[in-house]
Amino acid sequence: MVSAVSSSSQAAQIASSIAADNAAQEAALEKQILAKEDEAKAVQDQVQAAKLQQEIAALKAKLAALKAADKASDQQQSTPSSAAARQAEFDGDKTKGSTLFWM
Repeated sequence: MVSAVSSSSQAAQIASSIAADNAAQEAALEKQILAKEDEAKAVQDQVQAAKLQQEIAALKAKLAALKAADKASDQQQSTPSSAAARQAEFDGDKTKGSTLFWM
């Protein structure tokens, strides 16, 4: 019983750590995008500008993927695990968010 609560606590800590890492990566990517956009504006050579536009598109795709992963992670955290839901149902608990286990 204690290990289930401990596991959910560890999962929450891991998810929080991942979210913080993703937020840092998102901020870094947004900074890189702005820098590349500024660089693209300053470039006179059309070939170089096209290359920078490709790099910007790739960075934006990475950023979108990170944001989608964060959103999916947030949605996954907001729903109770199936084990917790079954336990709550077994205990006669009517709330879906409970993670407490009673014997």
